[in-house]
Amino acid sequence: MSFWREASSVILLTKSSNLKNVYWDPFKILCIKRSEINSFLPNYTVFPGGTVEKSDSSPEWTDIIPDYTNTNLNLNIIGYSGSPAIKFVSDNEPGSIPKYLSLRVTAIRETFEESGILLCKKMNCSQPETSATVHHLDIDNIDRWRKLVQKNASNFIDLCNENNCYPDVGALHLWSNWLTPSLLKTKFDTKFFLAFIETPVNASPDGVETSQITWNTPDETLSRFVSGYEKLVTPQYYELLRLRQFTSFTKLTNFACKRSIEGCEQILPMVIATKDGYLTLLPGDGKFNNSEKYLEVQYELDKPMQDFDSDVMHRLHHTEEYLPKKIIIKNYTPKCKHVLPANLPNCKI
Repeated sequence: MSFWREASSVILLTKSSNLKNVYWDPFKILCIKRSEINSFLPNYTVFPGGTVEKSDSSPEWTDIIPDYTNTNLNLNIIGYSGSPAIKFVSDNEPGSIPKYLSLRVTAIRETFEESGILLCKKMNCSQPETSATVHHLDIDNIDRWRKLVQKNASNFIDLCNENNCYPDVGALHLWSNWLTPSLLKTKFDTKFFLAFIETPVNASPDGVETSQITWNTPDETLSRFVSGYEKLVTPQYYELLRLRQFTSFTKLTNFACKRSIEGCEQILPMVIATKDGYLTLLPGDGKFNNSEKYLEVQYELDKPMQDFDSDVMHRLHHTEEYLPKKIIIKNYTPKCKHVLPANLPNCKI
């Protein structure tokens, strides 16, 4: 499986209002628009994140991150129907820090590179190591450090050493694991983490990989997507619909902190090309096939989507450009005590 690359992403949320109401405590999500010069997903709106670098698992982090053996930081990925997850990427090298740490380091480093938001804590900070919320650390010469880390990921270690700080790995809560569907050539195994920051931070695009950064509610981003002003890939679309189920920053924070210990299900979409467009089946769907052939697109161009209906449905309809068009949930119960995505009308795309 050497053609797969490992990646990590942060879904960073903040309060969108100063109102103190546990029932109506809305939140916004940091959304990044990838620049048009990107070879992968140009002009798409995504969450901050990127591919793993060797320095993210360096043993040097054991001298930087306090309590780096904290077992509360799990990375429990469950495979289809409770079976072990399929291994698409290699383990960290012997002597390296474990993946439950290194993938969180990746997510924090990439968020800093792409947005300028530094999710780090000062040494000897009074906050507990496993915290519900995270903070942006404003350090001296932060723009220079950002360029240095963009140039070489190992400079993130130097940033922490010279500024007496460390990545706030304890505030990243495991949320989901998405793998690139067979239709796309570039393959990523991406772990998504939720993180909560009390107040929005002024973020800025790097002008190279990212061209625009905004704090939006799930409905704002989904509305722009439905109207054709934004492009979303399946994981972002699905997770925005899932987050749409929550109206309270506080309730979502509590849910994510408690739920993350359950782990998450590995999601490798199975794609069927029908005469009505692409049908994407997700684990738990009655027609989902957990065999090696689901690593390739199944062509059933003489059949309509309706021919693949099932008593249990966990699927999406996609356009010819493979943009999500509709999500269909029927008699499906999510694994790992997760929540179902909300529904939206058909997208006019």
